[in-house]
Amino acid sequence: MNSPRFSQALFASVLLLVIIPLLVLAGLMIGRFYLNSIEQAKTSLQWQARNNAASLEQLIFKLEKNSQLLSSTKAIAELPDTVVYSQFALVQLQQFVTDNPQIIASIVLDNQGFIVEGYPITSLTLNYALTKSILDSAQISNNQNSIQVINKPQLNELLFQTETKQNALIAITSTLLHEQDSLSEPIRKTGLLVSFIPLSEALKWLAVHNEQPTYQSGKQVQITVQDHVLYSLGVVESTALLTGSASISNVLFNNERTALHFRINEAETAYTNAVKETAIAGGLLIIGLSVVSLFLVHWLTQRLHNPLNRITALSREFACGNYKKITDDFHYQEFKDIAQSLNSMAETIDIQITSLQLEKVRAEHSEQVKSQFLANMSHEIRTPMNGIVGFLQLLKKSQLNSEQADFVRQINNCSDVLLTVINDILDFSKIEANKIELDTRECNLIALCQDLIVLFKPSCDAKGIACQLNINQLKAVNVECDEIRVKQVLINLLSNAIKFTKEGEITLSINVIDKDAHTTTVEFTVTDTGIGIAEDKLTVLFNPFVQAQSNIMREYGGTGLGLAISKGLVDLMGGEISLKSKLGEGTTFTIMVSFKTHSHVLSKAKTSQLDTAITVDFSSIKTPLLVAEDNPINQIVITKYLSQLGLSYELAENGQIACDKASMNNYALILMDIQMPVMDGLTASKTLLKQEGFNTPIIAVSANAMREDIEKSMEIGIHDHIAKPIDFTELERALAKWLFQSI
Repeated sequence: MNSPRFSQALFASVLLLVIIPLLVLAGLMIGRFYLNSIEQAKTSLQWQARNNAASLEQLIFKLEKNSQLLSSTKAIAELPDTVVYSQFALVQLQQFVTDNPQIIASIVLDNQGFIVEGYPITSLTLNYALTKSILDSAQISNNQNSIQVINKPQLNELLFQTETKQNALIAITSTLLHEQDSLSEPIRKTGLLVSFIPLSEALKWLAVHNEQPTYQSGKQVQITVQDHVLYSLGVVESTALLTGSASISNVLFNNERTALHFRINEAETAYTNAVKETAIAGGLLIIGLSVVSLFLVHWLTQRLHNPLNRITALSREFACGNYKKITDDFHYQEFKDIAQSLNSMAETIDIQITSLQLEKVRAEHSEQVKSQFLANMSHEIRTPMNGIVGFLQLLKKSQLNSEQADFVRQINNCSDVLLTVINDILDFSKIEANKIELDTRECNLIALCQDLIVLFKPSCDAKGIACQLNINQLKAVNVECDEIRVKQVLINLLSNAIKFTKEGEITLSINVIDKDAHTTTVEFTVTDTGIGIAEDKLTVLFNPFVQAQSNIMREYGGTGLGLAISKGLVDLMGGEISLKSKLGEGTTFTIMVSFKTHSHVLSKAKTSQLDTAITVDFSSIKTPLLVAEDNPINQIVITKYLSQLGLSYELAENGQIACDKASMNNYALILMDIQMPVMDGLTASKTLLKQEGFNTPIIAVSANAMREDIEKSMEIGIHDHIAKPIDFTELERALAKWLFQSI
């Protein structure tokens, strides 16, 4: 009997679950429609408020200009000083009130706030405190015209001859200016013209001006200032209000500058009743369908809960590494298929994990062996190299003729290149992470190429081939580059050219392609007349361990790494390397690199650290140095150089002897080898540094020159680290730094 399909039950459930989001979406659309209706109503009210506010502001501006025009007449301007103009001024005030029906009264005040003249006659009885307040507010504004709001019910009763609540007045004031013939005071302020506008009259004008009533049923119009309702027209019997407001103009109220606002209130129910009914119906439908869906989801959850829990528990067991077989009998066919797949997966994972664990053990062992091999090789290679380089540096300081000095310089150049290659090969972290760093310094490329020709000329002479340098009439090319790396690349190419050329010539050319204040683009070419390279081998020749022909290694030797290393170094410099070759006719390698232009002219090539040795007078150091070194050759190299510097010393053949001597005697500095018998240098240094009162500087001098070896030395407190083979310039600088610092 076939088991019921879980997919069918899931399909039926999902079909119903899809209806719910659709209904919810319908509900959201109804809600959105409701919000849009309210928003449109608010926008309409806001537009009406702005339109009415603009009209009122236009009216006030017009009356303000008319008031200013009246204040400039002679009778009005001079009235406070000349009473004879009183009758004429009264006529002008009457005409002004008649021509501007929104103004119910206009008065003239003197500089003390007393009423000089006014129309109508009732305005002459205004309280002095009020007129003085109006005068003071006008003086505060510092403008010829000002607009003031007066909210005093008794003023309404006086001017209207009736009690009118919530009907404030707008007082437009214009300063009276009297022109005089005096040069010291050509214009004098004589008083103030004040015109009163009831807000009710302003709204009546607004209704006529806009050709529509200012309010309808369900609407309320208000003029407010600082949350004070100055005038209100109409009533809205609703707690839910829609409001639109706009600023009319800046006015003075209670001696403060503020804004007058026009506001329209309208009941929200006029827009929302139909929307609410639709929303209620949609909400009830959504609730009903949600209840039905809830029961369906609950039923489906119960059907899925147990098998899913069992599968989840088994998956957690798998995650913990317990790959046991699933034996549960599931109701739905899909769960049975999942259980079988999990069983198969568990078996496969178990086998793969076992295999990976074995491979991990092998890899870790191989890594340990390789790391140990590199460390041993580093020490074993650097130890004899220390003797070679050390005696070479001692030889450099001896009496040599010019030819011998040139030989020493060329040997030193070769040793520099060899040390660079050894450092890159043995520094495992750099090789793995491809993080070889360039040591940029000033260099004369012409002198560098001349040194290379001198270096390879004996080999070319031995084979009977010519070796020449083509510098294209250049005298000097001064740039900033890694001189050792440039030499390494060119030496690889020249070595290959000599190795594969039996007759003819080898040519090294240098040419400046482009140069400005910042960058110099240089082209190197190495051309030979050797055996050439087949066309099908040109594209793969820069790959590691690749040689043009299978018999090359037997006939010419080599590992096939030279060109790969050269390409990697050129890429690191940001340049390009290419070649052209024809079988039997020779090969041309071209290198194009952009170097940083060096602004100073170099007197000669900077060929080695020996040429930049510092000169320090150590004659003031009377305390001997302790040299902990077990290798006899290294003992000779170090002690002879210390003797040349005028420093005395004592030897210790291992770390234990060094500890004993340093504990009993006082030394200016300790040169500590790391790998020594009986007690190594790290243990000896740690023991000495823990002793109370011990402050003698310790410099590690070791063939362990890998990064982790240096970091380990610094962690225990060793002051400095010098790698073997020893660069005497570096050693002299370190001695100068720590000897004179400790004095």
